[in-house]
Amino acid sequence: MGKRASRASRAATYAMSEQPSLLSGPEPAAVFAVPLQWDELSHYAWLDVPAWVFDLEQPAIRWANDAAMRFLHAETREELFARDQSKIPPAVRLRIEGALKLVGQGRVVREQITLYPRDIPVTATILARGVHLPDGRLAILLVGQPLASNVEPTALRGIEAMQHTPMRVSLHRLSDGVALMLNPAAAQAFGAAETLGGGVEFAALFLDLAVARRVLEQVKRGQTFSGEAELNTSSGLRWHALDVRPVRDPVTGLIAVQLNARDISDVKAYQFAIEGARDAAEAASRAKSVFLANMSHEIRTPMNGVLGLTELVLGSSTLDAKNREFLELAHESAHSLMRIIDDLLDLSKIEAQKLSLHQAPFVVREMLDAAVAPLAVQARGKALVFEFGVDAAVPTTLVGDEGRLRQVLTNLLGNAVKFTARGSVRVAVRLADAVADNIAALRLEVSDTGIGMTPEQIEQAFEPFTQADSSITRRYGGTGLGLAIVQRLVNLMDGRVDVSSAPGEGSCFGVTVKLSVAA
Repeated sequence: MGKRASRASRAATYAMSEQPSLLSGPEPAAVFAVPLQWDELSHYAWLDVPAWVFDLEQPAIRWANDAAMRFLHAETREELFARDQSKIPPAVRLRIEGALKLVGQGRVVREQITLYPRDIPVTATILARGVHLPDGRLAILLVGQPLASNVEPTALRGIEAMQHTPMRVSLHRLSDGVALMLNPAAAQAFGAAETLGGGVEFAALFLDLAVARRVLEQVKRGQTFSGEAELNTSSGLRWHALDVRPVRDPVTGLIAVQLNARDISDVKAYQFAIEGARDAAEAASRAKSVFLANMSHEIRTPMNGVLGLTELVLGSSTLDAKNREFLELAHESAHSLMRIIDDLLDLSKIEAQKLSLHQAPFVVREMLDAAVAPLAVQARGKALVFEFGVDAAVPTTLVGDEGRLRQVLTNLLGNAVKFTARGSVRVAVRLADAVADNIAALRLEVSDTGIGMTPEQIEQAFEPFTQADSSITRRYGGTGLGLAIVQRLVNLMDGRVDVSSAPGEGSCFGVTVKLSVAA
């Protein structure tokens, strides 16, 4: 087991350290060689190591010596040159493109790569330099030396996986941040081909140098950094999910910095778009609320005049019965319109976050009586059983916004009476829990035997201007604001609203709010 692990370690070290083009930085001294001319290939024909010329622009092998014929399992040069090389995996093409840039600059590239001639895997160390084809285009002369057969297979597979992963992986010296290794994805993103002579510096990858310094400080403390940052890439600034951690360099034995970066720019762009749309929607909602508030005030002023004038005229003794009936209808219509205006104003205030609660002591029984009094008349007019009461355990006086609680109860009761043709409407005020720390969980329940709702109708019942369906609006009228206001008022009180209902059986609405017990 020890020998096996040792071989794997040596193989991994060799693979990582002997690839200064696309998998490592310039630890050895850079080797330069001017690209060859086509007729100089004769010097490589007699070599007993594989040598061949690859044309990336028009993917094909253009020349090969006898050793390359054996290495690539070719029977004839015609067959070798005719092989379809167009289906090169993206990661391999990336590595060849990077190598082509370097050899065009007069560099000699050393690379470990696995080839698959006739689907037979052959891993070799490759030396590459430039060569000019007869038509003047630049190609790559590859000279290969197969690895020993006793190289650990797991190490080879790990190296190959590193070559093909889209994750951008690089290794940097901790002392100065210079790159020691970049996998092909990192080389393409961070421009290793252009900066190989000087190395890719860790901090220069970051848009914000303060972030880079913070990451390095964390790594120096032996910690792993996980987060998001904008990095400079060949495609411009891109958001990346980062995993940066301390590792030991297998060549020098020193602590190095490993950067694992995953491009998440598309995800971030989607998030920014969603946030922008949300902000725009919230701004539009606020503008709508301001508009509704302003319009409500503008309508309320002349409507108060109409109510006042009709009340004055109705107080006259000179009206005949017919004219009095007309004026009473006009007066009631004005009251109905005023209630709608009040609802619109309340909703707009709540959505604009301008409605505040007024906390003051109030008597629970008096609040209930004030809420049910106007609706009790309507219930009796429909021959409904109308019951209400306060449980004896409820404290007499609580502290809260009595007006808004009464409004909640009135809206729930108004719906119960409106949507109940026969049967009963009941109101119960009790405690949801025992009083603790001078806090009472007040529970208001309004139940009826009316038309009821389906689960789907319950889901949309609390949306503004929404009723269960259009037939209800035609039959019963209303704006669909009552329950929306109830829910928003209760939310302002840090309470909750719940409902249980079944079509044809009725509904039960419950409101629970926590209020202080008055001293």
